[in-house]
Amino acid sequence: MSGCAMNTKYNVIFPQKLSREKGHVIKTMANAKAQMSEIPYQILHIYEVSGAISDSRDFFRRDFIGCWNEGEISFLFFSQPHDEEVESLIKKKGYPLLSKNILDYTAWQAGEELKPFQVGNLVISPPWENARVEEGQILVLLDPCVVFGTGYHPTTRTCLQAIWDIYQEEKPKKVLDLGTGSGILALGAAKWGAEKVLAIDRNELAVETASRNVWSNGESQRIEVRKGKAEDFAEEEASLVCANIHLQVVESLLKKEPFLKKRWVLLSGIFEKDVGKIDRRLKERSVKIAQRLQGKNWVTLVCLNEDCKRD
Repeated sequence: MSGCAMNTKYNVIFPQKLSREKGHVIKTMANAKAQMSEIPYQILHIYEVSGAISDSRDFFRRDFIGCWNEGEISFLFFSQPHDEEVESLIKKKGYPLLSKNILDYTAWQAGEELKPFQVGNLVISPPWENARVEEGQILVLLDPCVVFGTGYHPTTRTCLQAIWDIYQEEKPKKVLDLGTGSGILALGAAKWGAEKVLAIDRNELAVETASRNVWSNGESQRIEVRKGKAEDFAEEEASLVCANIHLQVVESLLKKEPFLKKRWVLLSGIFEKDVGKIDRRLKERSVKIAQRLQGKNWVTLVCLNEDCKRD
């Protein structure tokens, strides 16, 4: 698993140091908080399997968090050990078990203990924290599970800030969120005024996690979460598109003419050392960079297509 050092035997892995109606929403949030007063997965039991598993929820119920697929490798996450059940599944499929790992949830989050934080007027909090909001603030309960999108990574935080800044100037009605992860950027856009948000992720566990967060925040009418590749949705109509995603996917999206025809294009997941080549490609396409945001070694580019009318 990337970014982790593993002990042998039954491994304990440690990440390396980080290189929507009002009454209904309140009721939904209250229910979510009542059901989750503590972290539901203090300890992660992770089974690394050689083979793509797409039907894991047909086999596992109790203590099962979900399955994360990376190409032909699957990571099965549980809150308790389930050696026999996993052995039964992989034997049936003929897939070898590569490793078994135990990881503290805080360690999985790179040592960060998830706490409420604020961007704009949004207070984003794990549902197991007793977050308080003041008048004019909006509470978003976000359970990132084991997918990307806690809000602590510089790319996520700068994208949130960029979306907030845009919504202070104008109100994009349709938003496209490519690589939604936990759904945090889609939720931010919806809370700040988007009428429709299409949130895309290629990973099944991310889609499950984002869908759950959308529901628990009462935004199912405005946010649609779908499974798919970002490149397949480049032609979707939107006034604002967010692509906080792998650099190779960003490069692929930039080759698609309709992708850059949105009024606002947010590009993130870009290391500082790689931003030069993205700059050049944008200049070749006559795309204006309206703002650059940087957190640590990560850069977020805010592009404005002034030929497109504002909503």
